[in-house]
Amino acid sequence: MSSSIDEKYMKQCFELAQNGAGYVSPNPLVGSIIVNDDKILTSGYHEKYGSFHAERNAILNTEQDISGATLYCNLEPCMHTDKQTPPCAQLIISSNIKRVVISTVDPNPKVNGNGIKLLREAGIEVTTNVLEKEGRELNKFFFKSTETGFPYVTLKMAVSSDWKITGEKGKQTWLTGNESKKFVHQQRSIYDAVLVGANTVNIDNPLLTVRDVIGRNPKRIILDGALTANLKSAIFDDSTNRNIVFCSTIADEKRKSAFKDKGVLLIELEPFRDSVLDLSEVLKKISSLKINSLFVEGGGQVYTHFIEKELYDELFVLMAPIFLEAGVDVAPADKNENFELLKKTNLGEDILFHYKNKREKCLPD
Repeated sequence: MSSSIDEKYMKQCFELAQNGAGYVSPNPLVGSIIVNDDKILTSGYHEKYGSFHAERNAILNTEQDISGATLYCNLEPCMHTDKQTPPCAQLIISSNIKRVVISTVDPNPKVNGNGIKLLREAGIEVTTNVLEKEGRELNKFFFKSTETGFPYVTLKMAVSSDWKITGEKGKQTWLTGNESKKFVHQQRSIYDAVLVGANTVNIDNPLLTVRDVIGRNPKRIILDGALTANLKSAIFDDSTNRNIVFCSTIADEKRKSAFKDKGVLLIELEPFRDSVLDLSEVLKKISSLKINSLFVEGGGQVYTHFIEKELYDELFVLMAPIFLEAGVDVAPADKNENFELLKKTNLGEDILFHYKNKREKCLPD
């Protein structure tokens, strides 16, 4: 059974783990602290994909004697060897750690309780499920992808106060201010990939990179069943990251070649209607590319499809203090019974509404 002391140190593990946000995927965010007599001896976190795990960093970060100490870690220590880094459970055992405290069991089938079992067989006391809800929230991208085979999907839309995403169909309308722009760039740095439709590429000519905050650029995904995106758009001339384009198998072969000549990773899927792609199949393929999280930035048709199919986990609505009166409508989120409002925040003159999907798992029926 956990104690308030265990929870105190576990919260510190969560804080440490967040330092790896944007850099460790498809691995989870993990922090570790080693404590003896209520004194922190050392700590570490998983810094980037392919580097040492949090527990190993914590152990190697000190020359102090850690035998008999308690190791805190927000995720079950690994024990399998078929990966880039050595297993952590065996190192914990050889370091003579007396007790291990864990927030969440690793859902990876190669681990999934086996790390805990190995530690207990070695005589180490193991306490599990400390702040488990918070631990799952910290690694919601990892848990969703591992347990369902689908990436964690967050929709972002900028709207006027009368719920319009643009003033005139086919023309760019910039609605929100600098604080909202900074927020969007921060989210891009956290998510593995950003997704837009071909219409957004043609109308807004976006780069979809991180510029207003420090962070790495996400992968960029374009849904373009008929390959109508303008290849002269800025996104195809920017070499910061490779673009992934989903198209239908019946798209024009010359257009397919033209996209490939631009260095695009072109993924062809069978359409379910004309050149319209099945979003479920798109998401499965995205997950297979080790993309655990997806930030969807539009446009209107893309939003509609994700919402109608309920293939989303969260929604950010950035509302500007203007009324367009005429323009392209989107359904008000506050009228959708599947949306639960988590938070309302002011961003400069704009308002950020943060919703989540009430359904437990966002999967197709």
